[in-house]
Amino acid sequence: MYDPAALYRARKAEFDAAIHRVLDSGRIDWGPEVPGFEAEFAGWLGARHVVGVGSGSAALRAALRALGIGPGDEVITVANTDLGGSAAVSMVGAKVRWVEIDPVSRCIDPAAVEAAIGPATRAILPVDMYGHPADMPALRRIAVAHGLAVIQDSCLSLGAVVAGQPIGTLADVTCFSFSAGKHLGAFGSGGACATEDAALAERIRRYSADGQDRAHHYASPRPLALRHETDGENARLHEIQAAILRVKLPHLSAAIELRRAQARRYADLLEGLPIALPQVKPGCLHAWRNYAVECGDRAGLNAHLARRGIGSNALYSPPMHLQPAYAHLGWKAGDLAVTERSCSRVLNLPIGPHLDQGAVEEVADAVRAYFG
Repeated sequence: MYDPAALYRARKAEFDAAIHRVLDSGRIDWGPEVPGFEAEFAGWLGARHVVGVGSGSAALRAALRALGIGPGDEVITVANTDLGGSAAVSMVGAKVRWVEIDPVSRCIDPAAVEAAIGPATRAILPVDMYGHPADMPALRRIAVAHGLAVIQDSCLSLGAVVAGQPIGTLADVTCFSFSAGKHLGAFGSGGACATEDAALAERIRRYSADGQDRAHHYASPRPLALRHETDGENARLHEIQAAILRVKLPHLSAAIELRRAQARRYADLLEGLPIALPQVKPGCLHAWRNYAVECGDRAGLNAHLARRGIGSNALYSPPMHLQPAYAHLGWKAGDLAVTERSCSRVLNLPIGPHLDQGAVEEVADAVRAYFG
């Protein structure tokens, strides 16, 4: 499914130089790489402020805390994603409220969001599933009408576009992940929050840096006394990971276009098979972090591909409301029928810059062979 080693070898000299630059400087923490990457990534997004953090999960936690969401509050989100979003809501002391998805985009259904809003609702947390952007224009209208914050989980959708606007500036905070298999993958963990609000960006910085003002650590000479402006956690982006991301960032647009070309090739080669191919809603440009088909016998197809040495996976299945971690909330099978059907059928095929066209065609040939 992923091959970080191949991506490392493709630009080995550049990566090695970036890593050695950090090691030789002695600035393992609080060096120039994180702020340098933040500025460059903000420019790529067209966002005013970017704050680098330790992971996509850390980005979600920091965003919720910076928006003042906590005990007594409710956050509306989806269940067909990983633990990060629901856990972030729980960790700040708020209550998670899962709602249904749109069956085409597999993102949060705006009508379901509006129906679920109650007196405790403080925020909407849409997730851009598999690279398809959520319906942000509709969600923003709902948020404005009800006085809600919007935190967009774009960990899977870097480079996506909705209604002519690239993701990154459409929510109060947009959260990204830089784990190895993402569009912009570090050699470990990493993440970022993007926002147009300078005060919100500063709160995110402090919550993800032990409640400290970053300027303290860049001052020369550094003050002797620590000053914790608020509580927080050590969830900063590391200097070495930021240096690696700075090597990759200039090639990000080309990598996303390659994913789109691979998705088009899959669509051509898999047409007519008894599987549901991923669709793109009008007005959206998909980022294709995953090529997620739906299949009635996904276990059989998965085993068939594995016998041929081809990876596939069923990310985010079963959905969160049916996971043991949330059994105490009392949700049961049938509560989110559209979500559950999608999660029971989804299978992700390999896609990304570690593959060439021949590999994509090999995967498609193997899928076709399974169906005879």
